[in-house]
Amino acid sequence: MLMEFSILGPTELTVEGRSIPLGAAKQRGLLAILLYHAGDPVRIDTIVELLWQGSGVDARRPLLYTLASRLRAVLRTVGLQDALVRVPGTGAYRLTVDPDLVDYHRFLRLTAEAQQAIGRDQHDRCVALLSRAIELWRDDPLADLRGARCEHLRRDMREKQFRAAKLLAESELSTGQHDRVLTRLEPLLIENPLDEGLARLWVTALNAAGRTYDAHDFLMAYRRRYRRTMRTDPVLDVADLLPSAPARNHLAALEGATVPVPRQLPNDVPDYTGNTGLLDELDALAAEGGKAKVVVLTGMPGVGKTTLAGHWGHRRQSWFPEGQLCLNAEAHGPVSPIRPQEGLHRFLVALGVPTERIPDDPDRRVALYHRLMAGRRMLVVLDNVVDSDQAQQLLPRSDTSLTIVTSRDRLRGLSVRHGIQTLTVAPLSGPERHRMLSRIIGPGRADAEPAALETLARLSGGLPLALRVIGEHVGSRPEVRLGELADELANRLLDIEGDETDEMTLRTVFAWSVNALAPLPARLFLLLGLCPGSTIGVEAAAAMLSVGAAEAERALDRLARAHLVNHDTVRRYRMHDLLRQYAADRARVDEPAGQRRAALHRLWDWYLLTAFHAVSQLEPDRPPVPDLPETDAVTPVTFTSDGAALRWCEAERTNLLALVRSAATEGFHRHAWQIVDTLHEVFDRSGSQEEMREMLEIALEAATVEGHDLGRLGTLANLGTTYFTSHDYQRAGALFAQALQLAREKGFTELQMVCRHNLASVQLRSGATRTAIETFRQVLTDCRTAGYATGEAFTLYHLGDAYRQLGHYGQARRLYQQALAICDRIGSLRGQSLNHVGLAGLGLDTGQPETALAHSRMALDLHNRVTDEGIRCDALTVSAEAQLRRGRHHEALAEATLARAVGDELADPVRTARALAVLADALDATGDHEGAAARRREALDILDDTNDPQRQAIRDRLSTHHGPGRRAG
Repeated sequence: MLMEFSILGPTELTVEGRSIPLGAAKQRGLLAILLYHAGDPVRIDTIVELLWQGSGVDARRPLLYTLASRLRAVLRTVGLQDALVRVPGTGAYRLTVDPDLVDYHRFLRLTAEAQQAIGRDQHDRCVALLSRAIELWRDDPLADLRGARCEHLRRDMREKQFRAAKLLAESELSTGQHDRVLTRLEPLLIENPLDEGLARLWVTALNAAGRTYDAHDFLMAYRRRYRRTMRTDPVLDVADLLPSAPARNHLAALEGATVPVPRQLPNDVPDYTGNTGLLDELDALAAEGGKAKVVVLTGMPGVGKTTLAGHWGHRRQSWFPEGQLCLNAEAHGPVSPIRPQEGLHRFLVALGVPTERIPDDPDRRVALYHRLMAGRRMLVVLDNVVDSDQAQQLLPRSDTSLTIVTSRDRLRGLSVRHGIQTLTVAPLSGPERHRMLSRIIGPGRADAEPAALETLARLSGGLPLALRVIGEHVGSRPEVRLGELADELANRLLDIEGDETDEMTLRTVFAWSVNALAPLPARLFLLLGLCPGSTIGVEAAAAMLSVGAAEAERALDRLARAHLVNHDTVRRYRMHDLLRQYAADRARVDEPAGQRRAALHRLWDWYLLTAFHAVSQLEPDRPPVPDLPETDAVTPVTFTSDGAALRWCEAERTNLLALVRSAATEGFHRHAWQIVDTLHEVFDRSGSQEEMREMLEIALEAATVEGHDLGRLGTLANLGTTYFTSHDYQRAGALFAQALQLAREKGFTELQMVCRHNLASVQLRSGATRTAIETFRQVLTDCRTAGYATGEAFTLYHLGDAYRQLGHYGQARRLYQQALAICDRIGSLRGQSLNHVGLAGLGLDTGQPETALAHSRMALDLHNRVTDEGIRCDALTVSAEAQLRRGRHHEALAEATLARAVGDELADPVRTARALAVLADALDATGDHEGAAARRREALDILDDTNDPQRQAIRDRLSTHHGPGRRAG
């Protein structure tokens, strides 16, 4: 099936030449964003900013869910069943499609191949590739997106198109097609009258066509126009392009000596990949006239800062006709950093000053350097700089030169004091690392084992140095399958040599940065390697170090300045996977075993006690897990609002599985089950249940290993609840029965109530309503006798559900109201929400849509404080049904659409199908019978994936329609 996505113009999807409808502008905009980042996660806050400039994430999240749900439905129609996913625990969406199906990514691939062809002097191939690439452009890119940030992306894409057009013209000139070049460049010159690269190509083409006088006249007019606009002379000169003109050399002489034009940049990388945005930014900064220009490239070890600077310098060599100076300042390496005076000495020698004429006096040496650089069009690269002071003494004062400084540190002092632009070099994206590794090892081996290639690219973490190490290792073993090499490198990558010296191992490169740190940041770096989560907050780091939060934050900031960690969000930090592996390996060597274990113990204590405080804020009547630690060694976070507690829980959700698995592996069994059992109810409210089940399985084994009967019993109950939430009542019932048996054996009377309550819930959902009522009545009596208010409230609520199923609506209403009153008294917001949803459903059952709407509104209002997506989905579905019965069809349509989106996010087939049934009726009511029929078919397909007894009632509702979607009869 021939499929193509287009974002080089309006967003489009065509299949076999047929255009697929993509919905409204925002939905097309969402698809454009995901296609631009094809294969990579895109954070929700980024999507919201691009779609709704200046809007808060929370305000737009419901609509984003709806757009994502609709987009999934479109993709399913063309066979892309699971292409759009919410990346678990990251707050991001990812669209997984072959980049070659997207016109923009195909354009990038073709232009990259064209640049390689030029490097091999294959200009005919370059012309063919770039012609195909430029033909892909139909109109303004990302045409369905608006706003300043989107315009920035558009400018970046247009600049790539512009560069491709100039590159094509260069190759056409090389193949003698000067007339075609003149035709191609004319409209570009009108739009870009000051671009020096275009002007150079235009003059060259005119000369090649024999129009020397036209070339001369254009060049003179261009220089006048440029000088008038930019207040400086352009690089282009008669001497550059018209051979008959006398040449001038700004570096003419020093006291009679002829000065060479230095070319000190290291050799370029022929297969350079990625960083197109940074290359464009360097172009833009260098093209600005009249001001001194200094750019700092900063980033983590091995990310390719030096290679980027050198590659850009070679690309723009014509912009600096009077040469390039380059100095490795040796900030990180086997030798001591270069003293600024030594650096000046090397530069002066390169500028033609005899060694014996170089002043010994530091001030005179600096003055001579600045005098020689004055007015020169030169590029100066200060590579591997240790700090701001080292760089500052080597910066030329000339306002016609560009200096690029590379450093692993952020050089804040330099930026603050001089107003210098700092650009951060990030690891390569997924498609970029895949493309680079394919080039290194060759397309034959890459195409033969795509899955293994993907694994190798992922192991690199996007570091070009790691990709080169992997590529050279693979290349030295031509007979070994990539899959076998991937397994080997997973454990040995840090120690594989990239060239003939061990200086190029990743371990050595990382060590240079870590060894330069002060003791506290260095120790924190090692301990972070032991921390199993993907991110860490200031307070957790303080617990590991056993210091105050302020001191830990200063240490984290120092690591961030050295790019050994990155800022994730406010006061949270993230470490690159390869750096984490290096830190962990080194911690096992440098940090004594007892100190490592003590740091982990403090970390688990901090997580457990902070989790306890969060849940106490959210559910104040809920008892804590047994045997919480009593310690003064850590300072857990406390919370004064439900919102703050929920934000902490959500931020740590991405870490929880790794934390629990690590705690169990390291022998902290009690912490493993206590952390999970503490947070279970919070995470049961939203998100994927698969991770929660895995954590509970680990917790159950940990409690069993420890021999903690209460821990084992509570974890069995929680694991059963997770299966219950996923509508797997058979497994839930088995686990609840196992927990009840254990409670009876150990004499845990109160926990027997909980277990019997849970078994009654299974009976109710399985259709054994009268048996469930009898069990609930017994539990209710026991809860009242024990004074267990929370248990009493939830038992009353479930009894309300049971009597409602039997059609005893008056009794159900009284039970819901009693439960609601208790929940209000004990401060259980979740309990209040549940009972409002129950009363709302009862309103529908009794023909009172106004009552249903009022209670569903109350539940939705509470959602902002409770954040239970299941309750929210139910409230939206009931509200949509109520709106439909009141004749407010468009309101019903909006709420049912959102309910369906929330059901999708929960991966809950029953809730999704129920919402789709209401949505189909709303579509029918608005006259969209085809849309209604499609939603009903979708709901029926979803119900095939579940055995929940409730599905039959939904099927019955759906089956009352036939034909194009109208009601029978």
